[in-house]
Amino acid sequence: METVITSGDVLAYLQITVAVLLVIVLYHLLFITVDLRKVLRRVEGITKEVENIIMKPISAADQILEVILSFVESQSTEKPKKKKTSKKK
Repeated sequence: METVITSGDVLAYLQITVAVLLVIVLYHLLFITVDLRKVLRRVEGITKEVENIIMKPISAADQILEVILSFVESQSTEKPKKKKTSKKK
């Protein structure tokens, strides 16, 4: 018994092989996408932490500068009172 493989059979086998490989690729893409989402969430969290670390000293310096500016403005608006000189007799 001789089995003859026709070109139609080869084409059908190739189509099945391509379909299986496509399913495998899609399966891997699904896991890659999920892993990328996890990585991006972690990167976003780290970015927020770094931003908070950087912004705390900047906001503290800003508040200190505001206090100094308000003090300087209050000093400049107050006019010095002239002292009364007492005449010696």
